[in-house]
Amino acid sequence: MISPTSTGWDTLRFNWSRTMIDGVNKLYEEDLKLQKELYEFPKFKSVNSLVAKYVTKERWEKHCKHVTSTAGFTLRKAVACAIELDNQSNGVYAGDWDSYKDFAEVFDPLIQEYHGIKPGAKHTSDMDVSKLAGNVNPAAPVHSTRIRVGRSIDGFGLSPGITHVHSTRIRVGRSIDGFGLSPGITREQRLKVESLFKSACKKFPGKLAGSYYPLLGMEESVRQQLVDDHFLFMSGDANLRISGMEREWPEGRGIFHNDDKTFLVWVNEEDQFRIISMEKGGDVKGVFTRLVEGIKAVGDSVKEESGKDFMLDEKYGYVHSCPSNLGTGMRASVHIDLPGWTSHGVDKLRARCEELALQPRGTRGESGGQTGCTYDISNKHRLGYSEVQLVQTMIDGVNTLYKDYEEDLELQKKIYEFPTFLSVNSLVAKYVTKELWDKLCRHVTSTSGFTLRKAVICAIELDNQSNGVYAGDWDSYKDFAEVFDPLIQEYHGIKPDAKHTSDMDFSKITGNVNPDAPVHSTRIRVGRSIDGYGLSPGITREQRLGVENLMKSAFATFKDDLSGNYFPLTGMEESVRQKLVDDHFLFMSGDANLRISGMERDWPEGRGIFHNDDKTFLVWVNEEDQLRIISMEKGGDVRS
Repeated sequence: MISPTSTGWDTLRFNWSRTMIDGVNKLYEEDLKLQKELYEFPKFKSVNSLVAKYVTKERWEKHCKHVTSTAGFTLRKAVACAIELDNQSNGVYAGDWDSYKDFAEVFDPLIQEYHGIKPGAKHTSDMDVSKLAGNVNPAAPVHSTRIRVGRSIDGFGLSPGITHVHSTRIRVGRSIDGFGLSPGITREQRLKVESLFKSACKKFPGKLAGSYYPLLGMEESVRQQLVDDHFLFMSGDANLRISGMEREWPEGRGIFHNDDKTFLVWVNEEDQFRIISMEKGGDVKGVFTRLVEGIKAVGDSVKEESGKDFMLDEKYGYVHSCPSNLGTGMRASVHIDLPGWTSHGVDKLRARCEELALQPRGTRGESGGQTGCTYDISNKHRLGYSEVQLVQTMIDGVNTLYKDYEEDLELQKKIYEFPTFLSVNSLVAKYVTKELWDKLCRHVTSTSGFTLRKAVICAIELDNQSNGVYAGDWDSYKDFAEVFDPLIQEYHGIKPDAKHTSDMDFSKITGNVNPDAPVHSTRIRVGRSIDGYGLSPGITREQRLGVENLMKSAFATFKDDLSGNYFPLTGMEESVRQKLVDDHFLFMSGDANLRISGMERDWPEGRGIFHNDDKTFLVWVNEEDQLRIISMEKGGDVRS
């Protein structure tokens, strides 16, 4: 044992001190390096985003060191999604009301371009339901009506007489002045918002009264009930995670609903409050009335508790974390069947909706997921129009799409007529008889909503097809077997009862290509598709992105000779693109078969190329197949 007075003890103390000093100096050096990187002009993966357009080097250097007073937010935090993700259209979030003011040189032109407003524009709100004229045609097959004043309000439905309305839902977002917005809100502020709401909801009168369920410590039985009721919001969205909205998850977050389950409030999700009124049926005025009462109840109680109002900007209306939802933030939408437009072409439907100031989307939300012929049709604009104007636009636009059913019915009639095949000598022309067509033409597959018309569209529109048919999912081969089976048998020269046998044992291969033969290179490729996802002609946008995400994770696990890098087509830099071209690795758009069969929808999103470091192993993601797996090298060593 060393004595406290011994030379050994002094040496030990010296060594400890030296270690601490060296460690602190090292940390300081590393921190200076990190600070430097923090303030360097970033490289935006979302090269086509509005952030990439408006966050110039000059503006960056002017604002990159500024910190907002309410939530300590920075420009780098605001544009993090455009830096880290390659799929952003805007790529920016506000961390507090200060963000819109302090970084106005970035936000103002971006907001003006996105919403199509002039620099001096001021927002006007109008929530007077009595000003609406007419309604969606009662004959239209509307599944549900939903108005989301996005982060501000949402929902005007159909009149009580329309029998196809399943439910009406109106939702608004609200944020309390003096607290950060979700991307920047501090832990203390978030907990205070929750605490204010807990007190507020105890004072809700009459049919607004109910219970609050915090996410933190939630019992499984409560969680499952909220899932069953479709009330629960979840973590995991890439935008919310990268922008900072999921920090300290799930602390400070929760869900309130009244006893009748017709009035909800989400606390500290993408906005501080999402206030929702809904019920089955189409009583829009009743739902809207409840919403107005609910907003007032929340606002009055919060004001009583804190003395603070909701954030309301003269230029931009109700303040939200996402600039796309400023103003009304409204999405007034219906879920409606458009089988005629579906066959006519989704791109053509999008173009028609653009003319009508509408947006067609899948029924599974903003990320896509459209299957079959059911669409979510909503107003396109948010800011620069009142709530009443936007709802009226939606009503008028949906009615125009239908033109009292005439336009869509005419398209439906055409898509079910036996087609004329331009490829008269194709196997499709041989095996798709009128009898089979009449039997199968109305069937829609379950995985990707594929139809026989979509399957044979190339034989209809092109005159050079030998087969003329594509499958949109595994279901296609089963559901349309009366077409596919004889066609496949003739093309491959197999019997009806033939079964395929796979054997990938390369040790069974004898010999190799003669080494004296002038072989330049050897290449072997296969296609593979993941069960449960559509094939390229029918795959939904959501499914395609799911396949890409699965493969990104898979590629990261490849080791040794297979390890390499994935290069997504979306946002690809010119230097990377040119290198892939030079290596003959890049696949391109423009092929008539791929375009007409639907394989180039949403191009280039969800597609990319992986290759190992030696450039002898490649995977094409979401080209003609979900996966094209390729092995190649110079020379003629086929076995390797």
